[in-house]
Amino acid sequence: MPLFYLLILNPGFEIHSRNRRFYLSAGIGAALKGLYYNKLNYTKPVLNPSMGINYTFSANSKLSFSTGYTTSIGDMMTLLTEPMQVDYRSVRTSSGIIGESNTWHTSGDWKWQLPMQYFTLSLAASHSEGKQNTLTSQSVSGIDVSSTALLRDSRSRSTSFSASVTKNIPSLFAKLGADGSYSFGSGEQAVGETVIDTRTNSYALHGNATITPVPWLELRYDINYGWSRSRYSEESNTTTSLSHSGAVHIFPIAALDLSLDYDHVRRQLTTDQYKHMSLFNASAQYKWKQCVLRLELTNLLNQRSYSYTVFDGINTYTYDYTLCGRTMMLRATFKLWNHAE
Repeated sequence: MPLFYLLILNPGFEIHSRNRRFYLSAGIGAALKGLYYNKLNYTKPVLNPSMGINYTFSANSKLSFSTGYTTSIGDMMTLLTEPMQVDYRSVRTSSGIIGESNTWHTSGDWKWQLPMQYFTLSLAASHSEGKQNTLTSQSVSGIDVSSTALLRDSRSRSTSFSASVTKNIPSLFAKLGADGSYSFGSGEQAVGETVIDTRTNSYALHGNATITPVPWLELRYDINYGWSRSRYSEESNTTTSLSHSGAVHIFPIAALDLSLDYDHVRRQLTTDQYKHMSLFNASAQYKWKQCVLRLELTNLLNQRSYSYTVFDGINTYTYDYTLCGRTMMLRATFKLWNHAE
């Protein structure tokens, strides 16, 4: 068993303005980290400084910023000297070295609210860079994959941006929302002793709406679109996905709830091949005194499988799931007594 120990001394300070609109905090994060494993002895003093800033422009607008540096050692996976079965096709092992990783992360976000107009806008950005003293190396034999760790410094970095907006329309009993994100990054992977630089970038868009046009009817809709690209050497792989979901709730009387919901997904399998899947479900629930009766009908279209492909650096993963077919379930729930407040 490895033995970890950690001694921390974190002097810091906080500053704020008289009107509390500006706030600054910072810390040094001094620590002595150590690990003993068999005959390996690793002890290192580290400094992990951090800082955070909040500034309130007005009652409707606020800006936040934070940055920090972290050091970690002794990832258990770097101490393995015997192969470990990760799944039925993958094996992972290591040289028994003690791992160390260092990460610098910076993020900021700005929020603008108009409460009387039921409107909110948020913008955010983040950046991180990491370095560790090991590099994962893969060896592929047919469809079997084995991984080990090379004693070699490796670096990675990633940057992301996101935005979201929400708007309520009380006169229509409606709530609308939309958000999007974009990210890109780079890293290193190895095949045997060959080191390969990888680059990725992706974006995602999402929208949703909930509307209650009449008291006995509620409509919901949600849509997601995603695009990602992975590049290394002369190879470039791109995947896209599009999904919709919606629901209809009907309340003809207070005790009865009728609902119908659906999901439709379009995922890319190969460059010119896509997989479509649609799921429809329905339910009816009736409450009478201490009894609740619920009838559920799932997978009305009898969809039996679902597949998609993911590109991750130099690896391509294809998943194929088997789904439960069309089913019907009737449930009855009884309450024998009510709990007094």
